Amino acid sequence: MADELTSGVPSERIGEGRRPLRLAFLGDVNSVHLRVWTGFLAARGHHITALVADDRAVEPGLAESIRIERFRSFAVRRRVTPLSLLRGRRSIREAVRRVQPDVLNAHFLTVHGWNAWLSGFHPYVVTLWGSDVFIHPGRSRIARTLARLTLRAADMVMINPVMRDAALAAGADPERLRAVTIGVDVRRFSPGLASPELRARLALAGKRVVFAPRTIAPLYRQGVVVEALSRLPGDVVLVMSTARAEAGELARIERLAAELGLSERLVLVPKVSHDDMTALYRLADAVVSIPASDSASVTMLEALACERPVVVSDLPAIRQWLDGSSGLELVPVDDPAATADAIARLLDEPPADRAKRVAGLRARVVEGSDQARTLAALENMYYSLLGRRNGPVGGS
Repeated sequence: MADELTSGVPSERIGEGRRPLRLAFLGDVNSVHLRVWTGFLAARGHHITALVADDRAVEPGLAESIRIERFRSFAVRRRVTPLSLLRGRRSIREAVRRVQPDVLNAHFLTVHGWNAWLSGFHPYVVTLWGSDVFIHPGRSRIARTLARLTLRAADMVMINPVMRDAALAAGADPERLRAVTIGVDVRRFSPGLASPELRARLALAGKRVVFAPRTIAPLYRQGVVVEALSRLPGDVVLVMSTARAEAGELARIERLAAELGLSERLVLVPKVSHDDMTALYRLADAVVSIPASDSASVTMLEALACERPVVVSDLPAIRQWLDGSSGLELVPVDDPAATADAIARLLDEPPADRAKRVAGLRARVVEGSDQARTLAALENMYYSLLGRRNGPVGGS
């Protein structure tokens, strides 16, 4: 979403007695989360390489010290076949051989994790994100088989604790599971006054603002948010970003808004800088994040760190944040009426009462998800894998 998508968390260099690691990453190189993760490690002094499929463009903003190594993936938008698997295996193995990392880390089990397994390299880590273990393995027999092979052979599987049962069911070794979260940069995402300049730029004067920060893609159910908007008063506007939106889903959202007479109340922002992201949270009267599947939602944590109330899907990973707090409004997945009712409750609440809702939740984010601590813990996990045998074990 930003020009500079590296971590804003201060990081010291590697301590004495430890050499820099050579770390290779498979994943969506344009994802803000992966860029924060790799940017932090690069700033620590480690040598970072992103393994990127040859048909994948790299958007501006990647830390300059991060090297790009290209390979030919076996499956991006085409059907997986035995021949494509063989071709993909040869290409990823050659790419990893050129890099010679200490550790290979795949972010997202589907495709990226499969490529780590096909590489035959060890040690490799799979970092699960949510839908890759909750949804994708059930979509086809080959997806289920590749997920099991990938997780069973992984030297470490990084999870949010709520993923544990799903990871085990998909084939992970319980002894190799490690609890990890990317956390939130609580220095950047913090409470503050709404920006008059941003409000004017987006023509939001006199409007109550609902911010739906998730990507416009089917998983994130942004169409449900638009349907909920149709049930809310005319002074309520909905702000979404079109950055990295799926073209087909964006077109559907725009058609839906037009059909419901909401085109003037749907504010689509083409690009959101990291600073503007914080400003949008501060501007919002309510934040909405209602995907069909989720783990430790960074979006939710960012909003709470900014002390904004959030409407979220009623999912296990979200319920762990409740503990009797009213800072979150839970709604069923794919329920526009319940979503609209929850938003209305937040919008109609007096500001003082709304502040009470979220006052304690920022403290919980700082305590449990401060990125300065969560990312620093990763380094020890990578060092713990040194000395494992490199070679074609699981992927042979």
